[in-house]
Amino acid sequence: METQNQDQKKGKGTLWLVLLILSGALNLYQWQNHSTTVNTYEQKVDTLVVERVNVEKELAETKSELEKYRGISANLDSLLNEANAKLEEQAKKIKSISSQKQSMTELNEKLKKQLADLQMLRDEYLGRIDSLLMANKQLQTEKEQLTSNVETLSKNLETTVATASVLKAEYIKVTSYKRKDSGKYVATLLAKRTHKMDVCFDVLDNKIAKQGDKTVYLKITEPGGKPVGNRSTGSGTFKTSTGEEVMYAASGTLNYSGSKQNICLSYEEQEDKKFPAGTYLIEVYVDGNVAGAGSYTLR
Repeated sequence: METQNQDQKKGKGTLWLVLLILSGALNLYQWQNHSTTVNTYEQKVDTLVVERVNVEKELAETKSELEKYRGISANLDSLLNEANAKLEEQAKKIKSISSQKQSMTELNEKLKKQLADLQMLRDEYLGRIDSLLMANKQLQTEKEQLTSNVETLSKNLETTVATASVLKAEYIKVTSYKRKDSGKYVATLLAKRTHKMDVCFDVLDNKIAKQGDKTVYLKITEPGGKPVGNRSTGSGTFKTSTGEEVMYAASGTLNYSGSKQNICLSYEEQEDKKFPAGTYLIEVYVDGNVAGAGSYTLR
């Protein structure tokens, strides 16, 4: 009888031990499952915060970028007003989406869609602004008005060209281009889109000047007063007829025959945003002598 009681006690002890182990295993499983759920939730919340920040940042930057072109002309201001109205619609839409009751996954997808729409809207209006600037008659008037530096240079040019044999360059025409991913070039007047400048001009007829090969230098001075140039792409320095060492952006050889000849020189940057906005001073030198000058404005 005593042996039977002991066996029963051992059986109950074993049962309690098994139940205790099962309880511990269940608690561990629930803890791990809860931890995984919490981590997944936190990741979704973090992603949602990032998407909201990205959308709000893009909205603010787009407004700021477009407003830089206000005040240039009435037509451009009207276009900017139209753009601002659409941005306000986007802002209201984003606010409405954020306030709706929906899953975080669905909200993230909608915010990503709004970000893409904002980027498309920004690119559309930048393209329209560029086209409007190209066609704006006001720019033509502004380009004809030389800065005080150019006026000073013009006065100096009249006194510097002392001999009749010094060649002169006139009708300087500058065109700026954006380089597309396809390798094609399209004209632009926006500084941030510009990769290349083409400068064409006429070397006037001069029966007294010696004929033959002559070296032509193109000097471009950016709005801050720094000469434009990159030695790795062909730029360098030369000495003027007065002994001054000058940085040139591009150079070429002119086979001068005594008659008027047209020549074009190009300068190109390989990286983006290398041309600051403002008025550039364009100078042409032939055999070390100043031949002509003009100005060009990038917005």
